[in-house]
Amino acid sequence: MPNVSRVHDYKHLLADDFVPPTSPQVFFEPADTEIGVWVAHDLITEGCSVLDLGSGSGAAAAAMARAGAARVHGVDAGAESVAWAIEHYAARDGGRVTIARGDFSELSTDELLATAPTPLPRPLVVTSNPPYVPLAAHADDRRRSIGGGTDGLKWAPAIIGHGSALRADLGFTIGSYSTPRKAVRLLESAGYRIESVTLCPLPLGEFTLSHMDQVLALEAQGEAVLWRTGHKPPAYFIVGLACRWAGADATRAPGTADGLLELLRTAARSRTSRLESLDGYRPEGRPEQLRVLDLPPAAVRHHW
Repeated sequence: MPNVSRVHDYKHLLADDFVPPTSPQVFFEPADTEIGVWVAHDLITEGCSVLDLGSGSGAAAAAMARAGAARVHGVDAGAESVAWAIEHYAARDGGRVTIARGDFSELSTDELLATAPTPLPRPLVVTSNPPYVPLAAHADDRRRSIGGGTDGLKWAPAIIGHGSALRADLGFTIGSYSTPRKAVRLLESAGYRIESVTLCPLPLGEFTLSHMDQVLALEAQGEAVLWRTGHKPPAYFIVGLACRWAGADATRAPGTADGLLELLRTAARSRTSRLESLDGYRPEGRPEQLRVLDLPPAAVRHHW
């Protein structure tokens, strides 16, 4: 049985990180950022570097540096996000945090590394908290910061591919509606094993609520999990996966892909954001550690 721990407040973000960016085109969701840092925290070792793909506002990169990474280099395709991240984080950090503009889905792994001003010390950890909302094509095109394609995993092959090419441990975040069983299979096929899972309940954003057709279709197929309590609109779980690189020697734990889906279904039986249904839960195989973040949602959210 995994060690289930609960966190009831923000531990990695500072007061300035809760100030919304002036541009609505800079993604802003503190709970999402916090969980990404917890996932990185599970993988960071002394002297390591982090390559953060889709680094957004830069708040997560700065927090990863505070969590112990010697260097953190973020890459993001958004001009406004990169400008904000450089001004508010990289320029104030004395060189430990660097940010560059680039599309990780189009750049080769070597090209990604070359965006850093100086070589990144090894060992290297790759992290990404990418857009992961399953949306139909017409809606996906309208929300770059949240659109994850029809399965929520549009960006996953590029992210996992870069991590695998670097033989790096990988911190990867999805939603409970982002075909989690498929996500695990992609990770395992690339040589990764999931070491820890971090969950955080979160209300669905306004755009997602108004474009629910694809999410509901995946739920009906048994490939997505939503959290429904009382008469409130459905919510979901942010799912942070801390993955160790094992390569060709990776041993797939029996039922791991189905196990993550069952874990999420168990969490969805909870009545409170504490996710009390997970108490005493005994999944087969991994993860070795299960963490629940019970955080207050932000009053302002930028999901452009």
